[in-house]
Amino acid sequence: MKILLTSVGRRGYLVKYFKRALGKDGRVWGADSSPYTPAFEYCDKTILIPEIGECDYAAEVLTLCKKNKIDIVVPLIDPELIVLAKNRQQFYDENILVVVSPVRTIEIAYDKFLTYQFGKDNGIAVPQTFINIDDALQAVSDGRLNFPLLVKPRNGSASLGILSCQNESQLRFAFENCPQPMIQQYIKSDEYGIDSFCDFDFAPISVLCKKKLLMRAGETDKAVSVNDPALLDFGLKIVQKLQVFGPADLDVVIDNGEPKLLEINPRFGGGYPCAHLAGADFPGKLIAIRNGNKLNPDIGSFPAGIYMLKQDEIITMTE
Repeated sequence: MKILLTSVGRRGYLVKYFKRALGKDGRVWGADSSPYTPAFEYCDKTILIPEIGECDYAAEVLTLCKKNKIDIVVPLIDPELIVLAKNRQQFYDENILVVVSPVRTIEIAYDKFLTYQFGKDNGIAVPQTFINIDDALQAVSDGRLNFPLLVKPRNGSASLGILSCQNESQLRFAFENCPQPMIQQYIKSDEYGIDSFCDFDFAPISVLCKKKLLMRAGETDKAVSVNDPALLDFGLKIVQKLQVFGPADLDVVIDNGEPKLLEINPRFGGGYPCAHLAGADFPGKLIAIRNGNKLNPDIGSFPAGIYMLKQDEIITMTE
């Protein structure tokens, strides 16, 4: 079996996880647009592909897969997801399993205001969110909302472009200078991540929770697994309402004891290693699906108290 991780970047740990899951029965390929990709060091085979937007990305990846008899494609960054989702049937027609959710799921996840609307429509608690500044200021005037407020791009990622506003003048300035802005209630709380895995029929197989201890560049840097029934039920409800295939990462805060959904990332999240160290083994589950095996749900069966602590590693590469 051959597995291709696209936009593999710095995710050397994912390459290692997939290689362990495969054992001696396969190879892990890595693709990226830069020859200076750290994770290439761990791949069995590496290949350069154009950046998304510079080509017909889906066609490029499909050609690569057909030529090299790739069995599974695992995209790892947000911009790839919508492109591959729109073309996933072409991969299936070639008996290539591309790990991506349906187009509507990707659209809901990629647009934070659509995420908010998804929550409201499905009885999932979400922070108050506005795309009209006058509506937000009216809510402040009515006492339904308080400063500080967050202004963030609807299609942002990695926590880029998020501004905290303490008053109306700051809010207006931030709103006018943010691309595709929205205003969101700020909830001072510990942040949690929920890692989930759903099979090809969108049935939930795994749900695990972690408390985020430290973030770096918008990605979970340190975390510890927790066993909180309320969070498990909350995560399960979300993936039952949303058609997800494969891994997904949900960002959640606690507001007066109530979990509220911030974001949905329908891919391997930066904090996935915490779930893997707790025994989740999403790579092994994907390989089992590709082999035609049925997965048994293991929701809530993983231990608490497993710490994930990332560290930097220096890679040397030949020319």
